[in-house]
Amino acid sequence: MKKQIFFFRFLIISFSFYSCGPGEWDISELYAQKIEGTSKILYKYNAWGGRDSNANGFIILDSTETFKINLKNNLSFNKLSEIPNKIKIQGITSECYNSCEENYYKTLPIFKPMKIDKYQSNNINIESIIYQYRGYSEKEGGLERYVFEKFTETKDSLFFYNLDDVESMDGIHLDELKLKKGEVYLQQTENGTIEKIIVEQITLDPITKEFIDGRTCHLKPKNKTFAIEFSKKGIFLKIKTVK
Repeated sequence: MKKQIFFFRFLIISFSFYSCGPGEWDISELYAQKIEGTSKILYKYNAWGGRDSNANGFIILDSTETFKINLKNNLSFNKLSEIPNKIKIQGITSECYNSCEENYYKTLPIFKPMKIDKYQSNNINIESIIYQYRGYSEKEGGLERYVFEKFTETKDSLFFYNLDDVESMDGIHLDELKLKKGEVYLQQTENGTIEKIIVEQITLDPITKEFIDGRTCHLKPKNKTFAIEFSKKGIFLKIKTVK
């Protein structure tokens, strides 16, 4: 627990001195996840520049480096498909393949990868799985919103209990919800109280990499819950930047 508290404090201190500077990006959202077994941190950011230009994505930096946006360092995917580790980080993205705009309904959806790009970033192997745009968009899934009573955590999953669905008119109740770790975002107050948990979950066939399912879940605790109750593995902590 002491190591966990130190990590959260380290992140807050490290990024409280972020400065945008003239002609640079104004960061509206910044999350950090420690890559287990390394000194590297995986960041997810969203930023705005001049003339309403937008930049966002994932970047790997060493923990000794100050976060600063360099678009050349962006990883070439927009969602994670598994928990990042010191050997490999895998994610997914899409390209048209004749299925954009007016061609969307003229093509059949393809759910298997069109290609897989492999390269290195900060000495970590990156695997970017690229899908046809229509196949990708049809598997993304909708938004689910829940409030939950309590949670437990394993090495690769989060389990939420006694959930009430606040999105649908039916008010569905769930006794338990299991979600895979990897792209889990904790939004917390200044004192570390959890306001919201966002989970982006991608399910791929382990052999063929066919896109099986995608879902986005927003979860709010019914009772006071703190960020330090969660581990660092597969979980992003929201960083507050002060200009």
